[in-house]
Amino acid sequence: MSTAWGNAKRRRVSGVLNSGARGLTLQNESGDFWVLETADIDPELIGKPVTVQGTLIGLDRLQLDWIGATEPGC
Repeated sequence: MSTAWGNAKRRRVSGVLNSGARGLTLQNESGDFWVLETADIDPELIGKPVTVQGTLIGLDRLQLDWIGATEPGC
């Protein structure tokens, strides 16, 4: 699920956090795929459901303000 508020470039997205050739990525249940830009990440979050919030800086790229673990199914 993606939601914009205030500024049309702001996004809050939930899905599973992965690390791959393109760096950190997130894919949600709808199949949306995001590349995430951040300087700080807890490696324990990789492979787990998270919610991220940030600014859209490309078609599929977000510059993150924050990232946090979420419960599956939320």
